[in-house]
Amino acid sequence: MTISAAFFLSRRGDLIRVPQNHVSTVISDPERFGLTSEEVRAVYERHGEKVGAEGEARRAILLQIITDGWIRLRRYPNRHWSVTANNLTPAVQELLREWAIKMLCGTDGFKETDRYMPVRISTPEGEFISSIGVLADGFCP
Repeated sequence: MTISAAFFLSRRGDLIRVPQNHVSTVISDPERFGLTSEEVRAVYERHGEKVGAEGEARRAILLQIITDGWIRLRRYPNRHWSVTANNLTPAVQELLREWAIKMLCGTDGFKETDRYMPVRISTPEGEFISSIGVLADGFCP
């Protein structure tokens, strides 16, 4: 199976599907992520990159919104889920549990069929590896 999927998860648990790449989702609606179009353009200008490029400006923008509490999620086909979060507080752990349940039960046109699919969670403190089934804590067989 070669299914790819990407999402953002807000502090409130809102799951936002990413149709192309994460930075283009932010650029298309910066206010949703607590930014303005001017701020986004300024970051790209500061890095000497064209708006939308996947370079250092992209990294800076994603780091800023992750620091503000957004969680970045991407499923790499036949490999693993990549999760980037600012921390793993109990509140973030609960958000990830709810996300895993949604993925296993199916949401927004996507359903994870492999309960053993690894999940690599990266935070400033390090990387943690689990599986989507363990994160879902037994829900949605």
